[in-house]
Amino acid sequence: MISVNVKFFGPLRDAVKQDELTLDLPDVSTGEEAFGRLVALSPDLKKWRPSVRLAVNLEYVQFSHSLKSGDELSFIPPVSGG
Repeated sequence: MISVNVKFFGPLRDAVKQDELTLDLPDVSTGEEAFGRLVALSPDLKKWRPSVRLAVNLEYVQFSHSLKSGDELSFIPPVSGG
């Protein structure tokens, strides 16, 4: 089992109603699997998957990126302005 810290921003933070949480995952896990676990906890996140970006330890990565214990994941929604 690995443990990762997950940070949320913008509407993703609103969906989970917290800024961050600790997530326990199987030893061999990817960003996609982490996001799937989060959707199980907060189904409102599912609609954001097509547009969200993943950063691990402050670097953008693909959702297929392998995770390790202690990683910091940030799920970042699209930015808009006007």
